[in-house]
Amino acid sequence: MTREQIILDIHGLDVELAALEKQYGLLSADFYHLYRSGELEESHDFIRWVGLYEVGLARRGALATP
Repeated sequence: MTREQIILDIHGLDVELAALEKQYGLLSADFYHLYRSGELEESHDFIRWVGLYEVGLARRGALATP
C-alpha cells in the first residue's frame, strides 16, 4: 500500500469506528480493553469493531514506519 492509500484507509476506518463509538457510548480504545479482557459479549458488532480497531492500529503502525 502506498502512504496515500494507508491514510485514506485510516480515514475510512475512523468514520466506521466513530459510528460504533456513538452507538455504544464507548471510545474504541476503552471498548477494545474491555473486550480483550473478556468483559463484553462476542456479538457481531463487537467482533466487527475489534477487527476495525486492529486494522486501524496496524495501518497507523505502517504509517509510522519509514
